[in-house]
Amino acid sequence: MHTGDLAYTVDGALVVCGRIKDVIIVGGRNVFPQDIEKVAGEVEGARTGNVIAFGIEGRQGAQNIIVVAEARAADLAEVARRISSVVTDSVGIPPKQVILVEPGTVPKTSSGKLQRSACRQQFIEGALAILD
Repeated sequence: MHTGDLAYTVDGALVVCGRIKDVIIVGGRNVFPQDIEKVAGEVEGARTGNVIAFGIEGRQGAQNIIVVAEARAADLAEVARRISSVVTDSVGIPPKQVILVEPGTVPKTSSGKLQRSACRQQFIEGALAILD
């Protein structure tokens, strides 16, 4: 059965760790958005649990990493720089763009799950509530 889920087994127990469609492939490497979201959400000024990472097709079919984070900080440029730095340190690939948005605008389901595809679509359409 093909569900689109990524999983592995530990001591006979199935551990679901993501969705195939969410994996970002950069230079032949699989980058999991959850890894990016975790470290970016730990940056002071970013709102933990309100960060979404996704891939956007770049030149020659390669994907670029985009990070969208809700932020509350006086120095937004510094928050974006720190997010870029921790993502690069964590996954070894710098994000193409870090976008800081208004609190409460990262799309989530009614149960609080991040909606990466909806956020990606908002990015493509230029519909994100970007902070200046």
